[in-house]
Amino acid sequence: MKTIPAILFFILMTVTGDAQSIIKGKVVNAATGAGIPGSSIFITNTSKGTVSDGNGFFQLENVPAGKHELVISSVGYTTATYSFSDAQLPLQLKVELIVKVKELGNVVVEQSVEEGWDKWGKTFMDNFVGTTAEAAQCRIRNEQKIRFRYYKKSNRVVAYCDEPIILENKALGYTISYQLENFEVNFRDRSTFFLGYSLFEPISTSNSKKQQKWIDKRQEIYTGSVMHFMRSLYANRLAEEGFEVRHMTRVPNEEKQRIRKIKGLSTHYAVSNGVTVMTGAGNNDTAITHPPDSVSYYRAVLRQPDIIERIGIDLLTADSLIIERKDNVSFLYFPDYIYVTVKSKREAAEYLLTQYPKRAATYQRSFVVLLNDKIISIDKNGNYYDPQDFFTSGYWGWSEKMANTLPLDYEPQK
Repeated sequence: MKTIPAILFFILMTVTGDAQSIIKGKVVNAATGAGIPGSSIFITNTSKGTVSDGNGFFQLENVPAGKHELVISSVGYTTATYSFSDAQLPLQLKVELIVKVKELGNVVVEQSVEEGWDKWGKTFMDNFVGTTAEAAQCRIRNEQKIRFRYYKKSNRVVAYCDEPIILENKALGYTISYQLENFEVNFRDRSTFFLGYSLFEPISTSNSKKQQKWIDKRQEIYTGSVMHFMRSLYANRLAEEGFEVRHMTRVPNEEKQRIRKIKGLSTHYAVSNGVTVMTGAGNNDTAITHPPDSVSYYRAVLRQPDIIERIGIDLLTADSLIIERKDNVSFLYFPDYIYVTVKSKREAAEYLLTQYPKRAATYQRSFVVLLNDKIISIDKNGNYYDPQDFFTSGYWGWSEKMANTLPLDYEPQK
């Protein structure tokens, strides 16, 4: 079994004075105690970050309110994280980073092959950056540093990178440094999962028109996003912000399962004396006759989806989804699924092209399930924990990639 070494944090002291929203500290090698220069220290999913000096010391100022996760990383060391809230500020920390050790396999694992960007680059871009119009204006500066491992038996690909991925987003005006911890595309169950820590740095420009274009585009992306939804939920303003939420269940199509079990039923049809004959798929290929109206019904049912979605009529309020509010944190819980409609925005052409090429655009609609039946905590910035337990599909499943991600300290225009 893989053992993950502990990352040690020491709260050295709590300082007093005027500078309350500040974090100071030192990053050291856990084994030697020597300072680690050039370490990256940032609050994940924000634009707040800094770098340690030649002796490993750092200072992070103007820490935003709310609950956050401080990330400390350096090439060759295991990434460290530290959860805190603004109520704990100011902080002074000593962070001990542990050297990464290349593990030797001591158990039989699934065989895989290591491949590069030429083979899996497009797959990575589509699933990490996205396929939105904004994604077309993004590029990864150090793409050749990303490596891939393909597992043929389970039909999945895993990506990893020893240094932060540098993503330049010219659509929103950000350079994102992303510390990738996990990335996997499972082709068998058609799912994508990635996890990491991101630092946003606004791109500098003296062009006022370009700056205004970025401001407008950020506002457009924010409207209807998961961040917008979480902030609206926290503030009890779902309807005012353009969201409609309904309860939804997903159940197996039992009638389709029943039809599939009918003896001799297959997709082969023939007509004999006005009666449709459905031939068996077995070796004996026994011919079984069914009335024409039954055959039409069978074929109609077999074209139905395997899962039936039932969406409630009544709109859910924030108070029906938030089960508790405590210490500036709201706790979200719901059974089954919720069906979220954004009434102020239509589906993008790129979404229809890749998902539903034969129908016209309608409101953006997404489905959400709480994995493992876990409660989600939300703060006023729209930050929610644990993000791995908030699983989206539909429009959000397509749009919520890195090309359309905003930092948590983003503030929309009034």
